[in-house]
Amino acid sequence: MKHLISSFKTLFVLSIMSVPSIFISCTEENDEQPDYPEIANQTVIMYMPWADSGIYGYFLKNISAFETAIEQNHGLGGNSLVVFISENGYTSHMIRISYEDGECRRDTLNEYSFDACDYTTADGISQIIRDAKEFAPANKYALAIGCHGMGWIPSGTNVGTRVTKTNSKGQPVYQTRFFGSASDSRYQTDIATLAEGLANTGQRMEYVLFDDCYMSNIETAYDLRNVTDYLIASTCEIMIEGMPYDKIGIDLLNNDFKGVVDGFYDFYSSFKMPCGTIGVTDCREVEEMAYIMKQINASCPDLPCNVTEIQDLDGFENTIFFDFGDYVNRLCMNQSLLDEFNSQLERLVPYKACTDTYYSSYSGKENVINTFSGLTISDPSINRSIANVKNQTNWYRDTH
Repeated sequence: MKHLISSFKTLFVLSIMSVPSIFISCTEENDEQPDYPEIANQTVIMYMPWADSGIYGYFLKNISAFETAIEQNHGLGGNSLVVFISENGYTSHMIRISYEDGECRRDTLNEYSFDACDYTTADGISQIIRDAKEFAPANKYALAIGCHGMGWIPSGTNVGTRVTKTNSKGQPVYQTRFFGSASDSRYQTDIATLAEGLANTGQRMEYVLFDDCYMSNIETAYDLRNVTDYLIASTCEIMIEGMPYDKIGIDLLNNDFKGVVDGFYDFYSSFKMPCGTIGVTDCREVEEMAYIMKQINASCPDLPCNVTEIQDLDGFENTIFFDFGDYVNRLCMNQSLLDEFNSQLERLVPYKACTDTYYSSYSGKENVINTFSGLTISDPSINRSIANVKNQTNWYRDTH
């Protein structure tokens, strides 16, 4: 089945592989510089700050896959690609990827120490974005974040309620890009901090893509509404392989969101574990949705069904991330408001896709997707891990 589709700390757990010296030394050192466009049409910034080394090899493959897309396209088409990547918790580099003589080349532009550029702060994020703009000036910019993800949940939160893996002995448990929020809190960044850092640059992004789990949620979209036009992310866990950049890299350079969604779906629908979900949210439509939701919450304060009846999209014992559309269609008893909501939802999520099932490394199981809107919401969650913070999100406070 395929479907096309205030100040609170919210979390994406930043993580990137350990980058050995051989990666950085791939940069060619010669006096001849590649032919960069003076002003690119768009610069895509791959933002990969440190968290741990657990998915090191997969992130290397992601970068190489993007280069494959560029080589197959015989260039970047007047666009630019810059990568901010951390070798460890202390040292990072900014690298520009260009195309020359039929292949991609990597040039190191700058080196950063964590002490001097703490990228978990708004100032650190702003510095990195400003540097990318200086090194690769363009008419517009986009941001692709490689990391572990925990949706809107605040940094330092320990979501410890996990489903016991029930796979029989010998049955594979696939890895995904979600390992929980219990990693080193020094390298966790709140969504509100990301939004502040981007806002301080004065540069609105064409899109923010999260190549990590659980980031396609209404709470995150609401917090990013003033700094990006679009949010591209998965509602569920993404398999450890991440986004298929060799399939969608040129689409990302050209802002072809339908191409991104189609490429993602085509890749994961035929993957060894054929599970994948993706949504493209138009953040310019989020405030109108918040206005409608405030009316719905006022007129329908009580959910007329058990929360277990709502489409769940995570692997927790007590669901945190519910399908947004299914939740509201079960909550709202006012048909006029419900029609207004569904019309706005079509504008809010213009592109989406999902396989018949989603996979969670927590349960080690595939779970059926009966309905899919491209976004999740945590309003109905009874998970104790977020009980004290759920109603403090900007989204919750502005819609209740």
